[in-house]
Amino acid sequence: MANALAQEKSLYLRQHAHQPVAWEPWRPDILEKARQMGRPLFISIGYAACHWCHVMARESFEDEEIATLLNENFLPVKVDREEHPEIDAVYLLACEVARGQAGWPLTVLALPDGWPFLVATYLPKESDGLRAGLKEVLLTARKLWETERSSLFEAASRFKRALKNISFLNPAYFESQEVLTRALGELETSYDKEYGGFGPGPKFPLAMRLLFLLRFGARFQNEKALHMVRETLLRMRFSALFDQVGSGFHRYAIDRAWKVPHFEKMLYDQGLLLYVYAEAAQILNDPFFAQVALEIVSYLEEHLRAPQGGFYSSESAESEGEEGKFYTWTLEELKAFLSPEEFDFIEEYFGLKEEGNYLEEGSGHPTGRNILHPSCFPWEMEKKGPGFERRLAEILKKLKERRLKRPSPPRDEKILTDWNGLTIAALARAGKILGENHFLSLAEESFSFLVDHCRAEKRLLHIFEGQVKGLLEDYVYLAWGTWELFKATGKARYRAFFHELLSEIDRLFKDEDKLYRQVGKDEGGAFLLPYYPVYEGALPAANGLLALLFREAGAEERAQKILYQVGGHLKEHPSSFPSFLLALLPPP
Repeated sequence: MANALAQEKSLYLRQHAHQPVAWEPWRPDILEKARQMGRPLFISIGYAACHWCHVMARESFEDEEIATLLNENFLPVKVDREEHPEIDAVYLLACEVARGQAGWPLTVLALPDGWPFLVATYLPKESDGLRAGLKEVLLTARKLWETERSSLFEAASRFKRALKNISFLNPAYFESQEVLTRALGELETSYDKEYGGFGPGPKFPLAMRLLFLLRFGARFQNEKALHMVRETLLRMRFSALFDQVGSGFHRYAIDRAWKVPHFEKMLYDQGLLLYVYAEAAQILNDPFFAQVALEIVSYLEEHLRAPQGGFYSSESAESEGEEGKFYTWTLEELKAFLSPEEFDFIEEYFGLKEEGNYLEEGSGHPTGRNILHPSCFPWEMEKKGPGFERRLAEILKKLKERRLKRPSPPRDEKILTDWNGLTIAALARAGKILGENHFLSLAEESFSFLVDHCRAEKRLLHIFEGQVKGLLEDYVYLAWGTWELFKATGKARYRAFFHELLSEIDRLFKDEDKLYRQVGKDEGGAFLLPYYPVYEGALPAANGLLALLFREAGAEERAQKILYQVGGHLKEHPSSFPSFLLALLPPP
């Protein structure tokens, strides 16, 4: 029997529609319903492409015992983080405060007013000796709600105090050159000299950091910065982070050598990396990076392009209930359709093993399947004999044809205004740099689709055919795309619409003379606390990108006002704020 998620448009929500948990979708009156029921909320946040979200669903949410606990003692609410980033952002922040890190699935137990008293990520059903299991957590919360409710209110109060003390704003004057130089030093310290990228793992592409280093290196002729970008872009392309058969980048790798990815492919990664690889082709004068840009666009067109215009949000990490099954290979399968010479060729290049080179994340044991991660750069193999790259391309074509016969990973077909804005910016920028008019056509078609279908009465919508009003990211990312279209085409209508969006941003999101809030003023206030998009992860911080756009458009004073409000952050940890750093550099 279906629960209340069955009629939702979100793929992620519908994936949970036939579980025994009596899920409710997030809606404006959900807190009032919790108050009327006199129950705490159990809020589970994730997204359709997330592997561990599906693992927790299979282990716990399809389990009758867990479902009974949830249904009888809590109001269970399921949230698609892509549909409601404003809800996700606050609870992610709470998780970071409590645990020092955050991710998905995000598990929240909250009072009926929404304030959390416990926040975690993935929880197994049963305790495993290292962490509490979901069953234990729910039983403890039920007992405390019945017998020591005040302790839960006190825990929620601690969260409230901590979150309200978060310093989004940290106003201070600063010297731009000092901040830029310190940022470079921080990135040099965290740079992985052996494998590229930053830190030990898990490793994310971090496109905005790479874009900062690229522009910093070009502006100041700094070879260290340019070297870090060049090596990282090469290492990512010739690794398991990149789909060697079908193109496109996976979301991240769990190891420092980029050998074991989580296999979901996100639209925003493709867009941001397209932007970086295209600009790298120009600044580093390297045609190979232009080729990677072409590969990314081929993936976008083949897998994420919507017939009506725009781009879908993601492809899942899983197929047939197993992570990476679409992307990995057994030796037996490869030997069945490749010639002995072809098999030997790729066995050496990709480091294939009988027991599999794809290790189970939890145990580290081989899975019997192989990921195609190159053991070296192709030009190093070319030294062993001419024609290596041509031969490799022929075999990869055969692998692609074979793989297309497999069940494909589910595709989340929601069209998000913000992620499409990023992709438009990338297509326009890459089209101009590389002289690819087709890229510009894709950007213009996507722009027209968003303006025609995701905007009504001077108000953007967050999702095509959705009800959520546009957030600051929707406006700023689309403004970026519009500005790049104007620079690439010179068409006056793009410049006019760019300034129209800036006016709407001021009207809807500007907080007096400070920063810009995530949720519009016409939405009756932010969820739980005023949230300013300042902190940066895989996506650009909207306030930082807005400062960059103001500066590029000649509104220097407006850019400086934003930068002043985060000046303290830039003085303390500048490399954590790459979008703001880009606003300190001269426009390209």
